[in-house]
Amino acid sequence: MNTARRLNGTTLRFLRHALGISARDLAARAGIDPSFLSRLENGARQPSPPVLRRLAHGMGVPVEAISYPVRAGAA
Repeated sequence: MNTARRLNGTTLRFLRHALGISARDLAARAGIDPSFLSRLENGARQPSPPVLRRLAHGMGVPVEAISYPVRAGAA
């Protein structure tokens, strides 16, 4: 079974706050616009797999800490 991962925006925001990382700083670390980060945290958008990895790396956490598995093709 092929699985993909989807970002959990609420968890992303919670961990970012817990780690003391500003939205602007995390956006810069991930190479994305701060407004896009806001949409990710609010659940309005989903990142590409490379951006998901950069977000996790920018916070020093595994991808699994900010995402959940879904079967490929699931919305």
